[in-house]
Amino acid sequence: MSFDAVKHQERIQIVEEFTAQKKDSIKKHPWREHYHFQAPVGWMNDPHGLIQFNGKYHLFYQHHPFSGKWGTMHWGHAVSENLIHWEHLPEALAPSETYDGWDGGGIFTGSAIEHNRELILFYTGCAKDRQVQCMASSKDGVNFIKSDHNPILSKAPNGINPHDFRDPKVWKQGELFYMVTGVTDGVSNLIEPSNYDINGFGKVCLHRSTDLKNWEFVNYLVESKGELGTMLECPNFFPLDGKWVLLYSPMGLLERQVIYLTGDFDEVTGKFHWTTMGSVDWGFDYYAPQHFQDNQGRNLIMAWIGSWPFMPWCRGEYDTTDLGWYGGISIPRQINLCSDGKLRSQPIQEFETLRNSPRLYDQKVIEENNPFEFEAGDGIHCEILATFDLSESNSGLIGFRLRGSSDQQTLLEFDLRQGEMIFDRSKSGNKSAKVRRCLLESSSNHQLFVRILMDSISVEVFTDGGRTTMTNNVFSDPSSNNLSIYTRNGRALLRSLQTYGIGSVISE
Repeated sequence: MSFDAVKHQERIQIVEEFTAQKKDSIKKHPWREHYHFQAPVGWMNDPHGLIQFNGKYHLFYQHHPFSGKWGTMHWGHAVSENLIHWEHLPEALAPSETYDGWDGGGIFTGSAIEHNRELILFYTGCAKDRQVQCMASSKDGVNFIKSDHNPILSKAPNGINPHDFRDPKVWKQGELFYMVTGVTDGVSNLIEPSNYDINGFGKVCLHRSTDLKNWEFVNYLVESKGELGTMLECPNFFPLDGKWVLLYSPMGLLERQVIYLTGDFDEVTGKFHWTTMGSVDWGFDYYAPQHFQDNQGRNLIMAWIGSWPFMPWCRGEYDTTDLGWYGGISIPRQINLCSDGKLRSQPIQEFETLRNSPRLYDQKVIEENNPFEFEAGDGIHCEILATFDLSESNSGLIGFRLRGSSDQQTLLEFDLRQGEMIFDRSKSGNKSAKVRRCLLESSSNHQLFVRILMDSISVEVFTDGGRTTMTNNVFSDPSSNNLSIYTRNGRALLRSLQTYGIGSVISE
């Protein structure tokens, strides 16, 4: 199908004009992040197309620019030289063709590779009757041309719902190109995602190609029988530290929003034999991470910080949509595998260049009913690094009171008796809800190390040496900025506490 470049550019220009009108008023809101990437206007979700090309990092993302609510998808675009400071560019892709121009769909998540000195994008075109895989290319990394061969993959394997065939992640291995997509053999009901009678079982399709235009189905990389989810969205498949990793966001697994599997890949059969399963992040607001490797050889992931309105903890109101925007992107994380097959992640080192106003607190015994108050930047945009000596502590629980005031607080707790990390935002603000828990491996060690990154609304927590992470949004008042550490059922020895303010990357 011949690509209509003029029509496509007209659609992009409409976005540019709308953005110019709205961006200045939007960026002034106190809930806008200071150092996490956000679209200048509108709704945003999944990051994708992450790649280094012509010396710059490229970030693409799902974008509905005209409203703070999800709508017909575009591909937003930004570039960076350091993964911290981002420059907004015009939309890379806009819905314009019969296979991607449906008002109820548009251009869904995909990926990017460099081939023959061009930046090649792969995406799902969402039309009313089906989802298909498409391709676009650019010589300069800014202006993209949709392929006249689109759709390059239009037919889902037999038995797969054609409405749930999406999120192509493409890579080159040897002389062949491979693509994984997330699919289901059910109906992908969003209201009851855990109902397998309706939604069926999720799978990951594996296709391969010699020329990027013609693709053959190889096999199902994995097939769920209930343990992996009803739909396996945004799959990433890549080698890491001698193993292969499948990273995806499941529907139908309740509070598990990002799963990783580690194991071995049989290239002959196209099957992935996994042995270890875990959660990349246990928070309410960490979804659809995408992996890429940079020119330093680092394996990096970035994810959407946000939640869908239909998720049970959102109650249909957990967002900023009435303000004309929603969503952000996590700080890039470097990942590697531990010896037991578990995934570990930490913020990239470049993040530390944003630190200011360092404070170092001497070791302190924290007694029950006597919280230790401390400072970290302005109490909102800050980093906290705390080490507790558990061998010298008898407390059953160690907690951080974040974003505190007379009527608001966010609690991050470590229940050492139950071996749990608990994030309680029930009193964080009127748009926050629910408590999230996860198992804590550090409870069996002699030391508890906690790293907390706080921004205007997001809180990223790292512990267990990066094996356990949790990311959540909190919608607190700007005046809620008090910080303290407390204990229950005993005392705790705080061996060290270092804090920083974190500077803004937003240009005035």
